[in-house]
Amino acid sequence: MVQIANAPRGRMTRATNRRIGTIGALAVVLWATVACSPDDPQRTALWGKDSPAARCVVCHSLEKDGPFRVAPNLWGIIGAPKARDRDWYSYSPGLVALGGTWSREELDRFLANPAAFAPGSRMNIRVTDAAERQRIIDFLAQQQD
Repeated sequence: MVQIANAPRGRMTRATNRRIGTIGALAVVLWATVACSPDDPQRTALWGKDSPAARCVVCHSLEKDGPFRVAPNLWGIIGAPKARDRDWYSYSPGLVALGGTWSREELDRFLANPAAFAPGSRMNIRVTDAAERQRIIDFLAQQQD
């Protein structure tokens, strides 16, 4: 059991849980930024430094039946149900409520501003350049059977 200073023994307050969640999220972002930099040799060997997927593989796996990382696997994402791996990944209620499948157009809107597309989204990276979003989506469209 984790004991936090000033928390009642045996139970944690809601505020303490929120702090721990925030600290955990920050730790993941820091790890992703430092451990998986654009110059990471493993990342470069897999996808190439100039690959459209270079930003994606920090958090996502792109291989068929690839491992889950801090975010869902993107293999076959176009045409796949939104929030398809619910037993593994904790999707935001906003994304789950959308339902349906991922289209190229919806992926474009999501990548441009995940929080506006699906309120509460856990994806915190925005791809503001439309041409870059199109390259990513074109690449993802090739990653399927």
